Amino acid sequence: MKIKFTLLAAALAATQTLADTASAAGLKLEPALSRARLTGSFTAGYATNYSGRGYVVSHAVAQGDSLFLGAIKLNYDVGRKDLWSFDSTIAYQAPCSGHTLYGNPMSQYAHLNPAYGDKYIKNEFALVTAAKYKRDQWNISMGHDFVHGGLLGVMARHFRGQGASCVNELFVAPEWTPRPWVAVGLKTSYSIQGITGWWFEPYVTFQAPLVGTKEDIKVAAQLTFALSATAEYFNHGDFACKNGTQAFWIKLSTPWFVTKEKNFIITPGVSFNWLGKGGVKANENSHYKDVFGPSYVPFREFGVVGSVSATYTF
Repeated sequence: MKIKFTLLAAALAATQTLADTASAAGLKLEPALSRARLTGSFTAGYATNYSGRGYVVSHAVAQGDSLFLGAIKLNYDVGRKDLWSFDSTIAYQAPCSGHTLYGNPMSQYAHLNPAYGDKYIKNEFALVTAAKYKRDQWNISMGHDFVHGGLLGVMARHFRGQGASCVNELFVAPEWTPRPWVAVGLKTSYSIQGITGWWFEPYVTFQAPLVGTKEDIKVAAQLTFALSATAEYFNHGDFACKNGTQAFWIKLSTPWFVTKEKNFIITPGVSFNWLGKGGVKANENSHYKDVFGPSYVPFREFGVVGSVSATYTF
């Protein structure tokens, strides 16, 4: 019994010492299961064009241009504050008009091949789960993407002839932040189901206050330079993109922190997107173009995408 009390006293003393050390270092220790460790956000938005991974989808493909989007994000800190965290995102986007690829011009031949009557873009649902490790000047995320519908769903369903419009990807995303106003990162994804192969998305983001100070920002400016590229993702039978660079884009956004608590944010933005060599090949190889006219290509070689979103954080 004395041994039990001795061990309990030692544990309590160690706990108090750890708490004192953390307090002196400015760290806030919470119980392992605590509401204080959970943060998150709700986002709803609108974009003027249907886009993904830097591609801007042509009007002929989507039967329209704009889309609505929504997302729920959750973050849970484990261990010390801002060291390890678990992140989860549920996102959904849907075109405002049209879902049928190229207006489904081949549907008249559905009696010859049922696949002709089933060429459409499904609304995109994405579930992202990740573990993130953060330090002062760098962080790294490792996790899993599940995407159903959207552009990747179309590729999986029609390029590989499988029944499901979905892909599963594993990813790692290191990021370096040498200064508070710059971040350099690279997301590397490997698709393990649907279509197998590699996606690479390097980026550089600069940010600065437009209105206010860095301690009390009212309106910020964020400028991102990014590209997407593939390796061993497409094959010769796809009659679509070739591997290599897929798209380049520059995006400017200006988050406006509406409330004093900065828990409600309105973010207008605009991006300028160019096709890479792989994306250009998709347009060149479009067999619909040869039959129905030059506008029947999957992507715009240059596109401007405007967007606005509202986010509530908690």
